[in-house]
Amino acid sequence: MSLKHASHNGNLLLTFSGGLTIFQASERKPELLHALSLAEQSVSLDLSGVDEIDTAGVQLLLLLRREAERSGRRIEVVAYSPAVLAVFDLLQLHDWFGAEGAALEGAA
Repeated sequence: MSLKHASHNGNLLLTFSGGLTIFQASERKPELLHALSLAEQSVSLDLSGVDEIDTAGVQLLLLLRREAERSGRRIEVVAYSPAVLAVFDLLQLHDWFGAEGAALEGAA
């Protein structure tokens, strides 16, 4: 998994690409938590480049969401890959990440 981040006016954009599986989750956790500390107001996740995700990847996203909210930052997913939408559908996580509209668009 590759992770890029960009900050603008206190808002952080995290762009993921590649796999988000058990093989990448433990090594990326500290990097994600550090990147989260760079945001002052909100965090946007671009997951459109994620080609593979498993429950470890989902746990990492849930951790990121929890820590963002704990520190008073908003978090939202701004782009989804088909792999992410499939897992969110399977685990019924659309409401947790605001993917309801994206799921409908992906099905069309």
